[in-house]
Amino acid sequence: MSDARIGLVLGAGGVAGVAFHSGVLAALAEELGWDPRRAELVVGTSAGSVTAAGLRAGVSAADLLARATSGSLSAEGAAIMSRSDAAVTTRLSPPPARLPTGWPAAPAVVLAAGRRPWRVRPGAVVAGLMPPCAVPTAAIAEGVEALFPAGWPGRATWICAVRLDTGRLTVFGRTGAPPAPMGQAVAASCAIPGYFAPVPIDGARYVDGGAHSLTNLAKVRSEGLDLVVVSAPMARAGARRPGLGAVARDAMRLQLALEAGRVRRGGTPVIAFAPTPEDQRAMGRNPMDPACQAPVAEQARRSTLRRLERPDVRRRLAPLLHAGSER
Repeated sequence: MSDARIGLVLGAGGVAGVAFHSGVLAALAEELGWDPRRAELVVGTSAGSVTAAGLRAGVSAADLLARATSGSLSAEGAAIMSRSDAAVTTRLSPPPARLPTGWPAAPAVVLAAGRRPWRVRPGAVVAGLMPPCAVPTAAIAEGVEALFPAGWPGRATWICAVRLDTGRLTVFGRTGAPPAPMGQAVAASCAIPGYFAPVPIDGARYVDGGAHSLTNLAKVRSEGLDLVVVSAPMARAGARRPGLGAVARDAMRLQLALEAGRVRRGGTPVIAFAPTPEDQRAMGRNPMDPACQAPVAEQARRSTLRRLERPDVRRRLAPLLHAGSER
């Protein structure tokens, strides 16, 4: 069989989301021998953009897990991450104690939504109507930019953000998107409204790509891939857990199912990994809490390994065994 063309879609989810991605990818690498750095296309939204940057910089799945759990990195992984760590001159500020107040950041988004309501998602409208927050994303941009001294990654890498004044999704790295340094694109994708300040790129302001979709999976529909693997930290798998977050996760699960359906109707198989009830317990109520990283990563790895014991899941993931060997 010729090399399979694998797409990897990494969704939003804050600090917990980065940890969840690391556990899922480490399990896939450990059990199936698939190296996610070899994916034909990587799509990252918010937390997923951070993981996408790490993979495209050459960080292995095992090192992503070690980073999340404060374990020992390989020599290669330590060398890569040291470049990023050394470049960061500022640290992320804690989230504001309350939502910002004042004038909307981009009231023009209401007009944009009125002209083309089918193109502007409700989350993007809310983002434009929220007062801008002042927490900078410099630490994210600096750390990522140090990993790409030669510019954008050579392999296809799409970073999703929302243009604030129009509410429209922008996929940086895709043909036709505005030019942007990798660090700025990732910072924009991570700029959670009400937490981070919008990120200016090429004369426009951008915020978290999750304001459009928590995975932006539908964007890969026409890419001719043999399989798309999705890691969706804000959806859910298995039984519904009671609590305030249950309705939100139900909505996110529905959004993921609708987008996966579109991709499958286009002829591309999709398999998604979302948090089990055990994973959700490890995540807790605050996805931005750094203390959740190790528990979430370890639990996500365990739950993914359990799922990989199922013969039907292994059959669906068979193309991973035939993915290309070059990074």
